[in-house]
Amino acid sequence: MTSNAHAGNSGRHAFFKYPRQASLIIPSTGERVHIGEHENRERNFTLRITSDPEAAMTETTPLLSRSYASSLRNGDGQEYFLDEVMWDRIHQWKVALTNMMGSKNSKSIIKCTLAYFLGSLATFVAPIAAILGRSDGKHLVATIAVYFHPARTAGSMFEAMIYALAALFYSTFVAVTSMIVSCFFADRDLLELGHAVILVVFCAGGLGLIGWVKHKRASPTVSVACSLSSIYIITILTKEGFVQSGQFSLNKVSQVTTILFMAIFASGFVAFTFWPSSARDELRKSMVKSTDSFSTMLSMITRSFLTGSEEPLHHPQFREAATYHRSVFTSLSKQLVEAKYEHYVFGSEHQYRLERKLVDCMQQLAQHIGGLQSASKSQLTLLQQQTSGAVTPQAPIPTPHSSSESGPATLFTPPADVLSPLFTHSPPTPSTETPSMDAIPEVPEDRPDNQVNIFEQFIYHLGPPMKSLVYTLKTMLDNLPSSHGPDLTIAVNSKFRESLEKATKLYSEVRGKAIDTLYNRLRVISGCRDQKVEWAADIEEIAGCCGYFSYCLQEFSQEMIIFLDILEQMEDYQNHPTRSWNWLKFWRRFELGNKAERQGSQASIPPGRLPDMLKLPDATKTIPNVARDKPTPFSYRIWKALRVFRRDDVKFGIKVGGGAAIYALPAFLPSTRPIFSHWRGEWGLVSYMIVMSMTIGQTNSSGLLRVLGTIIGAALAVLAWVLFPANPYALSLFGCIIAMPCFHIILNWKQNTFGRFILLTYNLSCLYAYSLSVRDDDDDDDEGGINPIITEIAFHRFVSVIVGVAWGIFINRYIWPISARSRLRRGFSVFWFRMALIWKRDPLLSTIHSGADKHYMTLIEERALQKALLRLTSLISQAPSEYRLKGPFPVNDYKKLISANQSILDACHGMSMMISKDPVANAREADILNYTAVERRDLCARISHIFYVLASSIKIGFPLPETLPNTDRSKDRLLAKLFAYREKIRGEEGKSDEDFALMYAYVLVLGRVIEGLQECIHTLNSLYGVLEEEMLEI
Repeated sequence: MTSNAHAGNSGRHAFFKYPRQASLIIPSTGERVHIGEHENRERNFTLRITSDPEAAMTETTPLLSRSYASSLRNGDGQEYFLDEVMWDRIHQWKVALTNMMGSKNSKSIIKCTLAYFLGSLATFVAPIAAILGRSDGKHLVATIAVYFHPARTAGSMFEAMIYALAALFYSTFVAVTSMIVSCFFADRDLLELGHAVILVVFCAGGLGLIGWVKHKRASPTVSVACSLSSIYIITILTKEGFVQSGQFSLNKVSQVTTILFMAIFASGFVAFTFWPSSARDELRKSMVKSTDSFSTMLSMITRSFLTGSEEPLHHPQFREAATYHRSVFTSLSKQLVEAKYEHYVFGSEHQYRLERKLVDCMQQLAQHIGGLQSASKSQLTLLQQQTSGAVTPQAPIPTPHSSSESGPATLFTPPADVLSPLFTHSPPTPSTETPSMDAIPEVPEDRPDNQVNIFEQFIYHLGPPMKSLVYTLKTMLDNLPSSHGPDLTIAVNSKFRESLEKATKLYSEVRGKAIDTLYNRLRVISGCRDQKVEWAADIEEIAGCCGYFSYCLQEFSQEMIIFLDILEQMEDYQNHPTRSWNWLKFWRRFELGNKAERQGSQASIPPGRLPDMLKLPDATKTIPNVARDKPTPFSYRIWKALRVFRRDDVKFGIKVGGGAAIYALPAFLPSTRPIFSHWRGEWGLVSYMIVMSMTIGQTNSSGLLRVLGTIIGAALAVLAWVLFPANPYALSLFGCIIAMPCFHIILNWKQNTFGRFILLTYNLSCLYAYSLSVRDDDDDDDEGGINPIITEIAFHRFVSVIVGVAWGIFINRYIWPISARSRLRRGFSVFWFRMALIWKRDPLLSTIHSGADKHYMTLIEERALQKALLRLTSLISQAPSEYRLKGPFPVNDYKKLISANQSILDACHGMSMMISKDPVANAREADILNYTAVERRDLCARISHIFYVLASSIKIGFPLPETLPNTDRSKDRLLAKLFAYREKIRGEEGKSDEDFALMYAYVLVLGRVIEGLQECIHTLNSLYGVLEEEMLEI
């Protein structure tokens, strides 16, 4: 203990006068070194990287720039200096142009343009066109090449081919069956009845099913296949005339089949020949970037926790890593699906299963990163609440291992004596002793009840081993999961696992002692003053914050061991590959499915029944307006049986099919068919199918892009034909020039369908006109025949598209309208209501009450909530397209709601993961839970109440009440009760900090949930804070 005089010198600076020592595990060798900061302070490793540009210079970096050095060599020759500057600028332009042309995006555009050029040859090259016969649909080869562009990975190309073949089989079935039905009724002189059957069954039913699949799968590849299937079916049903006349012909069917295979061959040839892309390589690169982001976030979050500063969390490098971290798993999941097709084709099924395990493991690592960030934010919140003026929340807490250098904190830098050969210090000596916590000099305790001082005491004891472990983890993450070379081979250092196990064991030992030391000091503090609820809550929240951060770091290191195990298995497979195609044994899927069903988990919940935790109080099988003791009415049973038709997706499919049948009706009436054919009504029906979307806003947006794309495409077609009439060489090259910017739009713009619409209209006008000029179709004299009138052709396409888009908007607006704005409000309402039901019951009760329906949150429930947020995010982008006089849609406010609810869901997911790892509480944990049951029940009831009020407010659009349940006081009472329990068991045997880990997670989850709720309340007050008079009209 220091003297009072010494302690009186500026509190914390005297506290950190005593040096600390730390042990470090070198990952590449597994060697443990003992670093004394008092012996070689300049050799201490830090969590910062200098931002000084001079630090990036090496011995080979020129002291002067090339231009300036040249001017000095030339003396007063200013003209020579200007020449050097000019040549330097030209060289920079050359390098920039080379980099641009060599970029992945430029290569993708070139590939797509080449595939489009090959597709257009089916129209311009006579020998190829002869394969397709004399029909005028040869431009569909180029159109399909636009849809199935080659700027895909091999796995995505395989997937696109599968969906294209599925669309071909379905369309062929509908087309052939419709002609058979037409012939059947024509033979019996009931052709009109046959037309009615075809309109209802094949047009309404067939196209309605396509619309339903397009919405249900919500995949770009599936949407493309649905569009091609629509073109095929509409062409047969409305354009060719075989169905109308009761004839059967396979000429068009065989032609469309040949067109599809030619387009797929062209795109596939380009995709696999020119700069081929592999989903497996893309997945590996994404994994490398993910581990790099893990490394950056882990080091910066730890530094933020150790220094008590927000500066690392606001650094651009951390923000970049966090942004990538939030979006990485969406891309990883997509790339994993594409890689699956490649593995299945090439026979590496086992490698795919290992990659799937690796992605799952990385998701667990990401969850632990989220836990660390949550604990760090809680620490910063507590520091901001402290009243001491000595240290502000923005100023870093001085620690014995924080450098005095200035500059942004980014990554850990390795120990100079270990990794830098430029230092002349002697190498560290191996050490096998664990530093004793008892040997550490005691720390002054001036202002011991200050929150900053308590944090400093914890960091003083655990900071060095925490830094050492994070350095070990960061070094491994920087070198995993594969080499950074072009081959991306997996190369795991054989010492990594041993080093990580040593580092984890060392950290665990020191962590336990540091936690015990912290609690001993807290007990001394608690014995020196009265225990107020607020003070006890602050003390326990500090303990929970420190304990949970250290626990999450330990869990991260243990998950990294599993990560290394999977990588070692992948490396072994890489060195000893095997080939298998077991996925072709489709009968095994039924056997495995039956086996899994027999061995199903008892925790699973049957799909038509809610778990107990989601049921309302006193829920019974009652029927509205019917007494409980009365039998169920037959009408109610019918209403329940027809519930599938009340689903939005089913109603959407029905109205898509119904609208298509009504639009196609003129093609089956003798009096209107000539008009339908003259104005190319089939392409209006195709436009209708393309623009029809689930919500009004999405349909409006797609329709606008369709119209604009049609105008531009028609204008370009007219320009091309005026400049190069019937010139196949010039038209094919001009088409490539047009295709390049269109494919740039398709590949890079968010509204990528805009570029597709331009090329589609260009093909329908220009390429179609060339087909007429070479006598491909004798039935198109109304547009000029062999002397095509390009303006009339383009105008017909434009009018047809306008009518189809207008019909789609009309159907979507007046037939079962689904507004993105109303769905958005209802979606948030249901989301919050489900969260209210989840928090109605204490999550921790599932650890002491076993049962199939006692789970806190099932995996199905988590996925449902996450998918709900994704749907709400897409609705936010659609809602602004639903125009209203009241004013623009408040996009930013709804984005804040999404962000707040995502934080709440992430916190709940962390709680769920914590429970799933140890679903049954031990004796001590059960004792803690029983001791704090009343406080937890009260707090959960308040949170559930707030969720319920939020759900009601956004559903009806009314302001929130001025007074909502107070969660802060309930949370303080819970923390105080936990502090009282710790005092109660003081000195008892069997006490372990691990027994409090679950409560630490629970407290931090509560903090994140409450913060998210406060953000939602603030946002709703800005959205519905004004009570208008018309709201109160009865």
